[in-house]
Amino acid sequence: MAIVKKAAAKAVPAKKISAKSAPAPVATAKKAPTKVAPVKKATETKTTKTVLKAQDVMFNVYSPESKSVAVAGEFNGWKPTKMKKGNDGVWNVKITIAPGAYQYKFVFDGNWEVDQSNPDRVPDGQGGENSVKNV
Repeated sequence: MAIVKKAAAKAVPAKKISAKSAPAPVATAKKAPTKVAPVKKATETKTTKTVLKAQDVMFNVYSPESKSVAVAGEFNGWKPTKMKKGNDGVWNVKITIAPGAYQYKFVFDGNWEVDQSNPDRVPDGQGGENSVKNV
């Protein structure tokens, strides 16, 4: 068997890099300074509110045979407000109410009924109807 000699590895001297042959420097991205927009102060705007004032509303109903008549509705928490009977059989009461639409009924001797002279009505949630007064 023959012995094979391995040749010693030769050291290769490093090449000198001249400025001409040097690789171009890699550009690093620099963050541009961020501009912060100045905070604008809120400007006041003047608004004009229309204040709707409460109005005196007259409720009346003809019922000469009734012993007592009242009106109850959303404007008084459904607590009957007594009405006064005139000589002509018309019951009247004046109630101060803020503008809006209100459901109501008359109470004749304890019996709750819609206002027969007012065609504006909505379901009362109990199978009947309530009258509606628009102020």
